[in-house]
Amino acid sequence: MSSWNDREHSKWIRWRMTAITCLLTLALCAVIGRVYYLQAVAQQDLLERQTTVEREITFKPRRGSILDRNGTELAVTVKAPSLHVRPRDIEDRAAAADKLAPLLEMDRDALFKKLDPKKSFVWLQRQVHPEKAAAVMALKIRGVGVTSEHKRFYPQQDLAGQILGFVGVDGNGLEGLERAFESQLAGDKTRIKGQRDARGRMILTEEAPKFETFEGATLELTIDERIQRVAQDALAEQVEKHKAKGGWAVAIDVQTGEILALANTPSFDPNRFREHTSKDWRLRPVTDTFEPGSVVKPLVLAAAMQEKTVSLDSRFDCEGGRIKIGRYSIRDSHAHDMLTAAEVVQVSSNICAYKMAQTIGKDKLYSYLKDFGFGSRTGLGLRGEQPGLVWPASKWAEVSFANIAFGQGFTATPVQITNSIAAIANDGMLMEPKLVRRVIDRDGQVIRESSPRLIRRIVNPEVARQAAQAMALVTMEGGTAKNAAMEHFTVAGKTGTAQKVNPKTRRYDPDMWIASFVGFLPAERPEIAIGVMIDEPHPIHYGGVVAAPAFTKIAREAIAVRGILPPPPEERFHADRIASESAKAPVKPVPQPENEDEDVMDLGVARVLHDPRSRRTDQGTVMPDLRGLTARQAILQARRLGVLPEVHGWGRVVSQRPEPGMFYQEGAEIELELLPASDSSLVASEPSNGPGSSK
Repeated sequence: MSSWNDREHSKWIRWRMTAITCLLTLALCAVIGRVYYLQAVAQQDLLERQTTVEREITFKPRRGSILDRNGTELAVTVKAPSLHVRPRDIEDRAAAADKLAPLLEMDRDALFKKLDPKKSFVWLQRQVHPEKAAAVMALKIRGVGVTSEHKRFYPQQDLAGQILGFVGVDGNGLEGLERAFESQLAGDKTRIKGQRDARGRMILTEEAPKFETFEGATLELTIDERIQRVAQDALAEQVEKHKAKGGWAVAIDVQTGEILALANTPSFDPNRFREHTSKDWRLRPVTDTFEPGSVVKPLVLAAAMQEKTVSLDSRFDCEGGRIKIGRYSIRDSHAHDMLTAAEVVQVSSNICAYKMAQTIGKDKLYSYLKDFGFGSRTGLGLRGEQPGLVWPASKWAEVSFANIAFGQGFTATPVQITNSIAAIANDGMLMEPKLVRRVIDRDGQVIRESSPRLIRRIVNPEVARQAAQAMALVTMEGGTAKNAAMEHFTVAGKTGTAQKVNPKTRRYDPDMWIASFVGFLPAERPEIAIGVMIDEPHPIHYGGVVAAPAFTKIAREAIAVRGILPPPPEERFHADRIASESAKAPVKPVPQPENEDEDVMDLGVARVLHDPRSRRTDQGTVMPDLRGLTARQAILQARRLGVLPEVHGWGRVVSQRPEPGMFYQEGAEIELELLPASDSSLVASEPSNGPGSSK
């Protein structure tokens, strides 16, 4: 009985195991069948019906526009198609590469590698022309799709290219204003909750924010598109004509500091920025520095008049066009005997500019150069802007002092140079240059506005007006820039022809020059200041010949665009009127002693002979000031005064006994203490016709 029961129990167990096995087998078959159905039969339908996934979606705003001062579009954002591919969906990889390569203008093998089935998504080309996108989609290749993206477009092409800069394919500013104002132009990214289905389509699950939050702010510039265009064309014409390396031009509203044009050549089209090098992208009027040359002479004149050491009718001995400072020689391009301060600017005498600077001294000249903005950034806020370099006066050797007086020995940018001359035009007030007028949101509300900002007053209005009169002589008969003269308008300006230091030899190179002309008009009521600089022109390198014609073309356009009217005839500057106004009490030329040493380079002799204290009285003769004279000059003057000189040391007179202003009797002795001139090793060694040729 027990054995039977055991057999029955074993049968039950086997039956149960068989049943369970069959059930498991059927279940496994069902699972396998279901998997096969889902993967092979119903895959496409399931992809289309797949449940969307909750996720946070980031919206990038449409980039704001950049406009000129009159609303002309300089940079806008447009929609552009971008081609992509899902390699896993491509049925025939080789055939797809064969068809796509010619249309995309890509190497077939490189494209074939891009279509790697291991990748889920690949960009083929972004921001392509609509016709190209249509041609690709017409191939009807499975897995290839098109997406609409925002693309930056510059409708004026190369106009103000370096000012605007450009953006990359991801919409981020990389150069120029596009980079400097990235946060304002790009706007704020917005994140909201939404869903994305298997095909990448987005479905918002909450209310979208207002449209204006999806668009960046608009920049309104101070640039005038018409003046900018003429400035670029005039520069390009002069650069080509004179076989120059390049050029720069700046136009400024003297009363507000707003920049109306900021050009340099060669220019570039930001729509095709990849076709250019990084050197072409640079906005050279703010990133490049050079020695300004003689364009600073009106500033030296203004400084001396402000210090009341010089007036327009003050006369200077030009030493026949050549002086020596130690072992260095300084020349004028044309020899002159005597010049008034106004004529020094008119004919651009280096020697007399140095003498003019001597009347205020090194420290004062350094202070005025700093006040005029040299050695400091202008505040435009652009990437790469340079401050220039002005060494402290304590480091100036005497030859450095002479060089700086006529614009060599320190560096500045074209914007700094033009803005300093604009300060003379603006009654002696230096304004902060502006390139962006306003920042405007999507609703047209001004969220930021740049008002004119006065940096400092440098000279008083009367001094500025007299400096303008001297500058007006430059464009009149006898001046160095008659090419800049204009009908119905008086142009006040200054030429500059500065030598460049060769980076290899570190000496002034006789074949490397910067030719410039900086001026303003109308001279009587200035409104616009314009600076033009041409880099390394050949073979002519004079600013009045090379740069002045471009100035005139820009000025004519500015007059027409701005509606500037000429002043009444009775108010216009004329050479004879300037002379009559400046020469209230004409000063006669100072006679020079015979056989005078040729190294005369200051006002020593003129000061002695013209010093009112050298008159005779009942108590004796008033001792004049001999300080600053060379040993030979002092001995000759002592003999002329009837005294016996006792000389100690060598160089120049630094002290004397009897002191200036004291009485002496004829035949008395005078002790002179001399010291050598300052060491001149701090400055570049130049040829004898080097900086002296700056005009």
